[in-house]
Amino acid sequence: MTDMFLTCLPFTLAQECPHPEHWADPRNFSNDKHDPGGKTMCGIIQREYDIWRKNNGLPTQDVRKLTEVEGQKIYEGNYWLPHCPTLSVGFNLCFFDTAVNMGTTEAIKVLQHALGTANDGDWGPATQKAVNDSSPIPAIKAFSARRLVVYHMMSGFQYFGRDWTR
Repeated sequence: MTDMFLTCLPFTLAQECPHPEHWADPRNFSNDKHDPGGKTMCGIIQREYDIWRKNNGLPTQDVRKLTEVEGQKIYEGNYWLPHCPTLSVGFNLCFFDTAVNMGTTEAIKVLQHALGTANDGDWGPATQKAVNDSSPIPAIKAFSARRLVVYHMMSGFQYFGRDWTR
């Protein structure tokens, strides 16, 4: 795990895992009827956990049994990599947190809109060029503004919007 990932992870976990010092703490589990993700432990949904375990040759199990090591590997592999290391400090955290909350494709669309590139959700050469050519502070401001707009358009905003925009 990279130093930058380990630096950024606690900021996202502060929203996703209220008791990160004890990942197995039952207070880190949710199964809100308004959340399309369903059963969730420390921000990781059951479906995502099942896929990760199968891909690693492990039997599926209840997401409440998610370990800290598994959670960190999922966060790093599914949301941090491959794009966050190409972003400036600060921008990497914004993108990472958005990918966790909205999914990677939607986070890419937010980034593309903020940087004025084709908004197709595919991180190709044009997106990478826009990232390379961007100035960090204006890029973060544009990204954050667009993310707020997208949050307001999401169906669960009335239930989760206060947490998403915190």
